Amino acid sequence: MGRFARSWQIFKASWHVLRSSKELTVFPVLSGISSIVVAAALLSTLVLLFMVRDWPTAFALAWVAFLCIAGTQVVFWTFTYPVNRMTANWTFLPGDWSELRKRWEYSHAASAVLNLVALVALIVCMFWTNDVRSLDIDAARHGYAGTANWPGQNERDYGRAYDADRRADSARYI
Repeated sequence: MGRFARSWQIFKASWHVLRSSKELTVFPVLSGISSIVVAAALLSTLVLLFMVRDWPTAFALAWVAFLCIAGTQVVFWTFTYPVNRMTANWTFLPGDWSELRKRWEYSHAASAVLNLVALVALIVCMFWTNDVRSLDIDAARHGYAGTANWPGQNERDYGRAYDADRRADSARYI
């Protein structure tokens, strides 16, 4: 029997077991979805690193976020996954299961803290880059050369309306 035929038989037997239990069906689906989410988080943070490379503070914050997201994977594969394997995803309890449970819970807590730090770093990075861009745009409006990609003097018709709206908004809050 070839490898492909044997693999197909194992796949069919596994599928039959998965179909017999609703809990077993959900786990592979959720793990597949979470794998896509983690890969997207790492990739999007790498793209963000490239986009904010000219702003040192924003770059440092994006770098912290990337390292924290990568750190969650290190924690998972170093601590959580081995415990899941030893307990067959908690369907079997070995003799030292209480120690394994502590390790499993602490690894999840560490991952939660790393994800929280990454989220806060990304939020601060977002506000930082918005503040820097608005400062660049304001500086360009007032004639400081080379501060931002802002329309030239001939293309500023819509800029006057924006300035009037801005003055009205600031008067409202005084």
